[in-house]
Amino acid sequence: MKLSLTLKGIILGSFAGLAAIGIAFAAGEMFQAKPATAPRAEEALVIPPAGTPANQGYKLFMNNCAHCHGADATGDEGPDLHGVTKSDARIADMIKHGVKGEMPRFDRKLSDADVQALIAFIHSLQDSNTHLSQPVSACLQ
Repeated sequence: MKLSLTLKGIILGSFAGLAAIGIAFAAGEMFQAKPATAPRAEEALVIPPAGTPANQGYKLFMNNCAHCHGADATGDEGPDLHGVTKSDARIADMIKHGVKGEMPRFDRKLSDADVQALIAFIHSLQDSNTHLSQPVSACLQ
């Protein structure tokens, strides 16, 4: 059975069109934005009490670290800071000197007291498993 050239073109065009539609639907599913989810209770951040080193560390964290570690410190580009088991000296070294190709150094921006405040905040994350104790804006003033 011989098919005319025109009929072959129509058949091939139909298959190509159907393939393109299938690819478009598949790509639409792959690139569809995922709905934002509320943080789970165990991931919500407890803001340390005002006037404490941990609260000062929280303020420093929000201004210097949250864009990579997430506003709730559960990680984004940087790792989750809840449950950190490194020594204070190792944490201080990482903050001051960074991690090559992963984290910038802060030794020129933060004082030793600032680094210690950040460490106090990181330690406060170990036991924080409840919701925000006060609005974020209140703690940044």
